[in-house]
Amino acid sequence: MRGALTLSGTLAAILLSIIAFVPHTVHALEVSSQVQRHLGLATQKLTATHRSDEVDAFAKVLDPEPLVQLDSDLQTAIATAVASKAQADRSRVLSTPNGGVATKDMEAAVSQARQDALKVDMLRRRLALEWGPGVARMSDAARGRLVRELTKGSAALAHVDTHNDEGQAHARFVKVDIGDASLRGTVIGPARAAEPRLQSSGLIVEVVAPEAILLSVGLTQSAHIQQSSPQAGVILPRSSVIRFKGSDWAYVRAGPTRFERRLIENPVPEADGFFVAKGFAAGDEVVVKASDALFAAELSPAAGTP
Repeated sequence: MRGALTLSGTLAAILLSIIAFVPHTVHALEVSSQVQRHLGLATQKLTATHRSDEVDAFAKVLDPEPLVQLDSDLQTAIATAVASKAQADRSRVLSTPNGGVATKDMEAAVSQARQDALKVDMLRRRLALEWGPGVARMSDAARGRLVRELTKGSAALAHVDTHNDEGQAHARFVKVDIGDASLRGTVIGPARAAEPRLQSSGLIVEVVAPEAILLSVGLTQSAHIQQSSPQAGVILPRSSVIRFKGSDWAYVRAGPTRFERRLIENPVPEADGFFVAKGFAAGDEVVVKASDALFAAELSPAAGTP
């Protein structure tokens, strides 16, 4: 729970009669096992995790309708080209003195097959020109899957930009913020339409998740481009964090009855807590219940202010 809460008079009296404070400079206190049980104090052991450095960005949700229409046109053109090529092949075989197909009819069938093949090629070029090389490189099956997910609302496409293209080179994953959480997206490739205000060429990012339906067309959200070098750290549960004097703190068990209040430096919000790279380590036991009681007792007049 963030923020200090005032203890009831009875509980404060119990704490002050049993808690022995150590010098303020270490922000630590002793709490007897009896008081810990009375408070229902609980801890959680931290585990190691990794997080890639991130570059802040902006994500604008794209309208998928032009891509859906273009894919439909392409599939129709492919089917037509396959049929006309087969007709041209048959006409060549039958274009003999005894074959029954006139030369002019054979030539017309071959010409039609070429025209249909050129239309397929033109539509593939449009994919690259309008949606970038990443979308153009997708197989027909992969693009068809994407179109189906976009239609169902279980996927969304976003144009992600950073100032002067920072962090875009070799980017593979992007987190798009939505509410208190974020959705991880995969970079399909560079975009073809630039963001002039940020001087950013941009990335086309595919977000596939049930929550993608919340990414409405035209919505602009904060985003974070994940870099390739992972950073080691731990995730602090939200219930362990206390806000004091503009900073975040958490209590760590330093012994059976000893607790230390540690400063949380540069916490990064995650779906299940806050990622921190230093000050806390795997195996540390952080207080996740009754930390507000410890904090109130530490700051009580009888204990002095740390």
